[in-house]
Amino acid sequence: MLKKLEINMASTPKDAAYWNNLAKFAIEDEAALTEIYNFFFGKIYKFLLMKLRNTDAADDLAGNVFMKMYKSLDSFDPQKASFATWLNRITANEVKMYFRAKSRHDDKETSWDENFNPAADENLEPEKQVLSKERASEIKSALMTLPERERAVIEMTYWLNLKPKEIADSLGLTPNHVSVILRRAKQTLRDCLS
Repeated sequence: MLKKLEINMASTPKDAAYWNNLAKFAIEDEAALTEIYNFFFGKIYKFLLMKLRNTDAADDLAGNVFMKMYKSLDSFDPQKASFATWLNRITANEVKMYFRAKSRHDDKETSWDENFNPAADENLEPEKQVLSKERASEIKSALMTLPERERAVIEMTYWLNLKPKEIADSLGLTPNHVSVILRRAKQTLRDCLS
């Protein structure tokens, strides 16, 4: 049955409907599950790394997210939300549970060195690396000044590459409201960084 889906979907871009259909097959088809994992893992891991600032925790939570996704695939309902939104909810819940457990147990996780940037280009000249780190620090500080909802919309837009409709579904807002929040957040960031 997956072969039929691949043939039907091969001529169209991989949109929300594609991933919704593929999720149904992933329950029993390893190739479908692998395709989902390969496509979404980088986005989810990048988001977790940005939120947690700890590579070990991001590794653990990424594993948890995809394990929970796999175990819950039979409960996925494309009528309620797209697959990407559904997976984003699982990820957001894992992050919440992580911070809840961390605050309850008052664990002191060793966070990465402030100078560590997993996306840094090693070939940059030292002066450019310093400027890049300073700019990243400024952006991080500016992001922290945003209210939680605005920060969440920025993160979902730029780190998870979600569309306003998917963000709206995830946060219980309308797509227009998400666009307004995003515009406001970007303006606030511009003001902070100028």
